[in-house]
Amino acid sequence: MAKKITYLGTVLLLMFSLGISAQSRKEKKMAGYLIGNYEVECMGTGMDGTQLIKVWGYGKKPEDAAYQAKKNAVHAVIFKGISGGQPGCMMRPLVTKPGAEVQHADYFNTFFANGGHYLSFVSQTGDGTMDRIKVDKKQYKVGVVVAVKHAELRRELEAAGIIPKLGQGF
Repeated sequence: MAKKITYLGTVLLLMFSLGISAQSRKEKKMAGYLIGNYEVECMGTGMDGTQLIKVWGYGKKPEDAAYQAKKNAVHAVIFKGISGGQPGCMMRPLVTKPGAEVQHADYFNTFFANGGHYLSFVSQTGDGTMDRIKVDKKQYKVGVVVAVKHAELRRELEAAGIIPKLGQGF
């Protein structure tokens, strides 16, 4: 009988500890920029240090998916790099140090918050048309072409101390 109580207590303790450490639905939604299931493709570059990128986002409404796509574009330039599509985009991400996203989590959580500072580095280009795919009853996949201010984004991350300034480290 004592073994059953000990076993039951251990199972309940384990279940309780897992429940505490799990993220709430709101926390998962706020950390949406961490989801790596997006696609990016280079469409060209501009003279002023911008990159034209076609990026895909997911959302319950097409507008939400387009908003998420902008966030994904900036995230890709910072952490993933742009490897597909036309030549000219910077293939390497701005942040190449492993674990930098976790190390500077406070900065990136506020930077990528809804309505955050990342919006000053991205804008939708063209006539605003979107490629829209209905994935299921509750989700859309939307592709938009955006311009990301690569040079300004680099200066911002250098000023924040996330990446070293150009010419440093040699």
